[in-house]
Amino acid sequence: MRSIIHIDFNSYFATVEQQANPRLRGKPVGVTGGDRMERTVLGAASVEAKKYGVKTGMQIWEAHKLCPDIILVQGDSDKYLECTKRFLNILKDYSPNLEVFSIDECFLEGTVEIAKEIKRRIKSEIGEYITCSIGISYNKLMAKLAGSLQKPDGLVMIPDQQTAIQALDKVELDEICGIGSRIKKRLNNMGIFDFCSLRKAPLPALLASFKSYGQFLYNAARGIDHSEIVPFYEREEVKSIGHRHTIYHDTNDPQEIKQILLKLCEMVAMRLRSKNLIGKTISCWFRYGSDTLGAYLIHPPGVFRSDSMQTTTPHTNDGLEIFQSAWGIFQNIWTKDRIRMIGVSVSNLKSQTPCNLNFLKKEVINEVMDQINNKFGSFTLQRGVLLNSTSIKRAPNPYLSDRRFKL
Repeated sequence: MRSIIHIDFNSYFATVEQQANPRLRGKPVGVTGGDRMERTVLGAASVEAKKYGVKTGMQIWEAHKLCPDIILVQGDSDKYLECTKRFLNILKDYSPNLEVFSIDECFLEGTVEIAKEIKRRIKSEIGEYITCSIGISYNKLMAKLAGSLQKPDGLVMIPDQQTAIQALDKVELDEICGIGSRIKKRLNNMGIFDFCSLRKAPLPALLASFKSYGQFLYNAARGIDHSEIVPFYEREEVKSIGHRHTIYHDTNDPQEIKQILLKLCEMVAMRLRSKNLIGKTISCWFRYGSDTLGAYLIHPPGVFRSDSMQTTTPHTNDGLEIFQSAWGIFQNIWTKDRIRMIGVSVSNLKSQTPCNLNFLKKEVINEVMDQINNKFGSFTLQRGVLLNSTSIKRAPNPYLSDRRFKL
């Protein structure tokens, strides 16, 4: 029987910051994604902060209310990615079958002894303050469940199906990967509130309610999972590339919004060109601020109005062309109320083929701009309209998306 290890770092972004700065150790720490910390959410909470009820994704004011002494640190994506690379370099010594599930989470084949050795190497080669929880089982689903049963710094094994069913009957439905709040609610509406009752549900009933996903639910309740480890170098190619930005003061200034959107479009375009991709579907979305009239009249506290739309254009990876479509979308659906977040993405991607002479000048300009910006830093060379515009940084993202690691 195969043995699969699931490794999940504990409070990853926060513990990396605590490892880098000993003064933060033992204290409640929250990692933010923005440079104006009062108007953003937590990208991570340290183990110490979680003891107060602070959670990842929580608004800053909520975290302060639960833990007045929380120390906020601006996230550093480069630092976390570098740490992940070092972690993956450790893992590749043990198995070629290594699946990167997120920036702080992975699967590989291995034994309990290998898992213990990996824990030791993380301490010695990455940092003594960085811990991980490890689950070991006969399939990926149960290995991930095992890893969640003892946090932080745990090591739990679910050796067989009988043990898996015992473990499943002690956890909530949404504590396994693949069952979120909406699926849980639908199951509850069917009178299913735990895995014991889910096992009693006939397969035809699950298929009728959930289509093919019903088979997953039927299997999961029995500790069955046939999914294979997908090595990171075999992962499906990216289907879309996008960026979004939270504006740390609600604004309805068209010029400010236009500058931010143009910069986001340039960032998307640079990533497309770096991968030799072009796309034809442009999507733009935004969220209104919490102090707009509609936010109070239509939605409950903490829920914000949002809007989105997409359009189809000729394939492109030019920032200005992407912006022209995105700005057109924005103008069509914006109600002139203040907004606090805006984003843009490009999908329907394909590899770029050599361009004709009519576009050669533009392609050369883009290539030179990319070379300069790659060497001296993003937006060293940029369009004049972006001078003195709002600074936009990539917020820490727990999912690796289209990134590829050079190990």
